[in-house]
Amino acid sequence: MDFGIRVGTVVERDGALLLVRHEKPGHEPYWVLPGGRLEPGETIPECAERELMEETDLEGRFLGVLYVSEFLQEGRHTVDITARVEAPGGEASLGSDPEVEEGSEPTLKELRWVETRELEEIPLLPGWIRERLLKDAARGWPAGEVYLGSGTDA
Repeated sequence: MDFGIRVGTVVERDGALLLVRHEKPGHEPYWVLPGGRLEPGETIPECAERELMEETDLEGRFLGVLYVSEFLQEGRHTVDITARVEAPGGEASLGSDPEVEEGSEPTLKELRWVETRELEEIPLLPGWIRERLLKDAARGWPAGEVYLGSGTDA
């Protein structure tokens, strides 16, 4: 079974969230929060800051955990941790996904600041996160770990 821990980052500026679009062979394009797998020996804050830098070229500072959820599907179990990260300076630019094999087509295709009202219009994964992001953005990003259960829509 493929098991991993993924850390996604919520970065907000002027009411917009930073999202990245992926395209993988055999799948429709989709948007996610910048993030990726936790490496052995790496802390959650370190992973959040590293992944943000890799995918967006932004230096961030970990502020806390917003959500904890699980994705369970045949042959795959992923624990998803969504962290709030502050990245007050610099311009975001599309980075890379170091997990893609050299010579392969990159899956990371686009980076965009998305107004919260635009979240309804894009294919955002995981499926549950849109509603949480909208609710918590309106409430000023209350901190605290929240276990959101398991699902099948990574």
